[in-house]
Amino acid sequence: MLFDVFQAGINLFREVHETRWNPYGLERDILLFFRDFKKSIDSKDVQRLQSLISDNYYSSSYVNQDKKQLISWFQTVFQKIPSFIYPSLEIEICKAPEVRSKDTVYLVIRPTLNIHILGINLASQLFGTNNRIAMLIERNTNSSLFFLINMEEV
Repeated sequence: MLFDVFQAGINLFREVHETRWNPYGLERDILLFFRDFKKSIDSKDVQRLQSLISDNYYSSSYVNQDKKQLISWFQTVFQKIPSFIYPSLEIEICKAPEVRSKDTVYLVIRPTLNIHILGINLASQLFGTNNRIAMLIERNTNSSLFFLINMEEV
């Protein structure tokens, strides 16, 4: 009996953990891009995040309309978070990835930023209109890696 309760707890923890790292609807290289994106935000690593954003990044609905402004915004946010508090990005896929051209993929996500201290979730914040963001990611023809090229409010 006690073993069953313990096993159910482990399964519940594993399901939540797997969902955070493997958002339903993503696979292969797109999944790897979002894992890297999550890891760069979770670790507050601006250089890593910068390497995931295309030099051609643009946005018409966000204040951060180019790569430089977006990186500056992330840097400001990360600096405001004390060193002992860590963000944890969760991504829910609202629209399955749709190939727009040979190397460009469109999808809609609902990102949630959780704030943790010593493993305890203190707060969660959704971003975007109706809590959703439309994204375009593009595959670099030389490296075959995906880069964020556009984010818009939905």
